[in-house]
Amino acid sequence: MKPSPQGFTLIELLIVIGIIAILAALLLPALSRARQQALSVQCQSNLRQLYLANTMYANEWDGYYVPAAPDIQTGFGGHVRWHGKRATADPTSEFKPEDGPLAEYLPDGRVKECPVFLEFLGQDESPNAFEAGTGGYGYNMTYIGGSYHLRDYGRAPERSVRDIDIAAPSQTVMFADAAMAQEGHIIEYSFLEPPHAASPEHPGGNPAFGVMTPSLHFRHVGRINVVWADGRISSERWEWGPKHNIYGGDNHRWSIGWFGPESNHYFDSGPKTRVPAEPNGANH
Repeated sequence: MKPSPQGFTLIELLIVIGIIAILAALLLPALSRARQQALSVQCQSNLRQLYLANTMYANEWDGYYVPAAPDIQTGFGGHVRWHGKRATADPTSEFKPEDGPLAEYLPDGRVKECPVFLEFLGQDESPNAFEAGTGGYGYNMTYIGGSYHLRDYGRAPERSVRDIDIAAPSQTVMFADAAMAQEGHIIEYSFLEPPHAASPEHPGGNPAFGVMTPSLHFRHVGRINVVWADGRISSERWEWGPKHNIYGGDNHRWSIGWFGPESNHYFDSGPKTRVPAEPNGANH
């Protein structure tokens, strides 16, 4: 007689299922890390394109980098941003990211979106928001896309700095992951805000005015991708920042803040040796 075939017993099935569950628990974190690393690499590629576009722009404009927002002081925030523009300064006119001053230097005419930022986005639904189309990246407006450390506040946005005038390109942020926290969500944001306001009187920043609203977004598992003024790309870890911003947004919830010292050191395109103002406004 042939022996009758026998299937798995219930206990054996439970053991197999348990083994599969254990293997899945071990593999899923590794797969998640691999996915995050792949998305971070794509983000770094986007930042590289922004750096190259800005460098090509400077090559054609006597070394001056693209202005971040040259007419921001006029009307409803002007009509031009580094990543797009409106036909007029009328806030009801359509903002077009594909018409920005860097468009002709970018592969698709638009800033590519950070794939991780799309997972965070709780988009402000204002159809004409200036921040639409940044791809989740911000630009160093204070010290590169503008000249707040050299010119008075009203004229500072009109003029960017030249490539040869950046004292330490390897230590000066150009573009990085950016966002702005609002109540219950975050939005795209065009600029990388330094810790302290800069002026010709206090080019290194003035702590007497308190801390600025941060916009560096540490979205890559607590890290941020940065492209520096020499083209180098690095990944930096969140270090500090206020819990809430001026809009009531929760910075800590969305991992928004700063890395490095509590000064403008990594934003300042001038000499890195200069000392910021004391809290009472006096210099050392």
